[in-house]
Amino acid sequence: MGREVAQQERTGTSQEAGQEAELRRQVAKLSEINRALMQRVEHSLDMQGNAYQLFQTAILLDQKVRDRTRELEHALKAVEQSNLELSEAIVTSRTAQNRLQDAIDSISEGFAIFDPDDRLVLFNRRFLDFWPRLTDSIRPGLSLGALVRLGLDAGIIQSDGLTPEAWMAERRLQRATTRDGGAQRWVYALADGRWVQVNDRRSTEGGIASIYTDITDVKDAERQEREKALAERSAHLQATLESMSIGVAVFDRDQHLVTANRRYGELLELPAELRRAGASYRRFQEFNDARGAPALGTASPIGPGSARGSGPPAEVALNGRWFEVKGDPMPDGGFVTSYVEITERKLAEEALLDSEQRIRLFANAVPTMISYVDRDQRYRFVNRAYRAGYAPNGTPILGQTLRAVLGETEYGPRRPFIERALAGATVTFDLPLPGAGDEMRFGFATYVPHRNHRDEVVGFFTLIQDITERRRAERILEAANEELERRVHERTATLSRLNEALSAEVEKRRRIARELRVAKTEAERANVSKTKFLADASHDLLQPLNAARLFVATLEDTTLPAEGEALLGKIDHALENVEELLNILLDISKLDAGRVGANLQSVALAPLMEALHDEVAALAQRKGVAFTLLPCSLTVCSDPQLLRRLLQNFLTNAVRYTHAGRILFGARRRGDKVELLVADTGIGIPQERLDEIFEEFRRLDGPEDGPKPEAGQKGYGLGLSIVRRISRLLGTEVKVRSTVGRGSVFSVLVPLTDPATLCAAPQPIAAAVVPGAVDRVRVLVVDNDPAILDGMTRLLRSWGCRVAAAGDKAGMEARIGAEGFRPDIVLADYHLDGGQRGTELISGLRHTLAEDIPAAVITADRSPEVQALVQALSGVSLLTKPIKPARLRALIASARR
Repeated sequence: MGREVAQQERTGTSQEAGQEAELRRQVAKLSEINRALMQRVEHSLDMQGNAYQLFQTAILLDQKVRDRTRELEHALKAVEQSNLELSEAIVTSRTAQNRLQDAIDSISEGFAIFDPDDRLVLFNRRFLDFWPRLTDSIRPGLSLGALVRLGLDAGIIQSDGLTPEAWMAERRLQRATTRDGGAQRWVYALADGRWVQVNDRRSTEGGIASIYTDITDVKDAERQEREKALAERSAHLQATLESMSIGVAVFDRDQHLVTANRRYGELLELPAELRRAGASYRRFQEFNDARGAPALGTASPIGPGSARGSGPPAEVALNGRWFEVKGDPMPDGGFVTSYVEITERKLAEEALLDSEQRIRLFANAVPTMISYVDRDQRYRFVNRAYRAGYAPNGTPILGQTLRAVLGETEYGPRRPFIERALAGATVTFDLPLPGAGDEMRFGFATYVPHRNHRDEVVGFFTLIQDITERRRAERILEAANEELERRVHERTATLSRLNEALSAEVEKRRRIARELRVAKTEAERANVSKTKFLADASHDLLQPLNAARLFVATLEDTTLPAEGEALLGKIDHALENVEELLNILLDISKLDAGRVGANLQSVALAPLMEALHDEVAALAQRKGVAFTLLPCSLTVCSDPQLLRRLLQNFLTNAVRYTHAGRILFGARRRGDKVELLVADTGIGIPQERLDEIFEEFRRLDGPEDGPKPEAGQKGYGLGLSIVRRISRLLGTEVKVRSTVGRGSVFSVLVPLTDPATLCAAPQPIAAAVVPGAVDRVRVLVVDNDPAILDGMTRLLRSWGCRVAAAGDKAGMEARIGAEGFRPDIVLADYHLDGGQRGTELISGLRHTLAEDIPAAVITADRSPEVQALVQALSGVSLLTKPIKPARLRALIASARR
């Protein structure tokens, strides 16, 4: 609007000025003509001397001059009027222009108008705020291109990483789009941190009106929102990482740790400096090199020095544990590594491989042809005898089909039996066997179907026995019978009976052979099942014994006749023997089943030997045998519990079989090892039986005329069997030398270690239990076995305790909630019905009552996992079944309030 008014003013002013100049030129011309005429009249003479005529001409010219003068005056008056009107228009235009300038100056945003040539026409003061340091350079007529170039050169505008030419090219393209009729909006940043939004709109005359808005607050809000969202995503990501059971670490492109979950440091046993953000991957490698596990730092397929890109996971061993390591690249050049412990899987694989090797050795050792064929009739396993019969030249069999290996001639007759086996039936039949040359051989085949866990037939086993000799014997026998029949007809009946007897004998032998094979297989299966059963059923085996011991303990606190007390003592002694035998059998089964592992650590011999001496000294003194300890201050590397058990068996046997004389317990240094030995002057062992004594249920009773063990001191022949198993588990060597009638020396070699480098973390020290009165102590008992629950209730009430009994969590909550029972101590069985655990029940009860109530977990499961779970709970003790009443009473007394 202001531009149109100014243009109109300039147009009117130029027209008036032109008219005035034209009139002035005409007036000057007429004045010059008039002057010339007058001069001519005054100074010129008529050639004919006619003065009157010249006078008339002068008068005429004077009249014309006056007429022209009047016209010029009228014109001058018109020009003067036009100038007056023009002045008024100029004043009006300037007033309107000032009002327009005031109006656009009142706008809070920057405002500017550009003509069709993109030159600045009009702008407000706010517009100048967006061009600091260029205020003096901005004037009407300045092009936008020049203005932007000044801003870029002065460093006012940030070009978002583009070159000034590229940035200006984008702006020119946007301006061209605006002139074509569209509205454009563009945003750019200033060097002082502000953000500017420009809205362009085409004017009616083809120019562009632009509004500049400061959107710094909006941009800051967006940035804060993005940062908040990023922080939330980071928190969610960290929480997700912490909830994972695998170790995860994220490294940036410079190989520095960005983040890692807690499991990462726990699995790899890393120091705190390698778990913090910013830790170097190279330092991680150096740490693993120093502890002898360099593969942990190089196993990742995208680590330093490896090709970028994820690959298959690698398996790495560390301190007897196995880890699966996998790396994946990130878009920014970093990488993510994950660590999964696969120790159990590796152990299972090794056990499976060992089992497979044993089966293969057994299968290769028997002369029977054995193979396994899958559902597609392809060989998956063959033993040596089968391979020698059907592939003597070494042709591969595994993976080949039956038809390809046997050929059509042999496959055709077998096909019906194969189809019946794949249908789920066990079939037997006779068949010809491949033989050398023209010799015919015969076999007896058995096809046994193999079913999966869904009872689907997935293949079958083939057993082929060579019965050629039997067939040959049958043919010889038949020929002999025919010959005898031709020669001596009268002896036909006798020969027939003989033939029948021989046939019966052959069949009997075949039956006996089959029964022997079946018996052997069943015996092996029974042995494996026995070991697994005893290892898994420790809880169930000890449950009834625990209940019986509780009932006996209850009876001991009651008044009985003398005969009843004697009988009760015998019952308690018998239960102790049963408990001892069961514990020995369970230990053997756990060792055989691989449930016990060696926890090697530094073991000081002095306290260990002194403790064993204190335990055995009373027994030796009661038998009148001198017991001498030679102390040792060395430190060895072994499992303290297993080593203690091994030496305890040595000492127990020495006391049991030494009736007079002495027992010596000491140690000798043998290079980098220590020989721990127990020497006695007992009955001795014959040389031919030195290996036999390490077998199960092998016991030496001594000479017929020699002294016999006291009642209850006679062993079960299992102690040295446990010693042999423990020594194998520890990787140690057990030695024995003995002379009949003079005594024996049992010893074990254990490696030495430096006492300054103890490898075991300190174990939590259990709170001391002080015996005392237990009357009026409130005890909550939770057990899913009604017999044990009843026995425990009777025992505790006989001691004066207030008892609340429950069989599960629901029963416990009913006693606590409805009856208002507040226990002083909780006795909970570890294995409860419905998959419940005593440790979980105790934690839940403490949370409900908001109090750390003293508690004890009762179990027959002596595994390290259960011990670790109980030790993790503060103020919770572990009682193993069968429970010793004195230990239970002392524990309850310690919880008395």
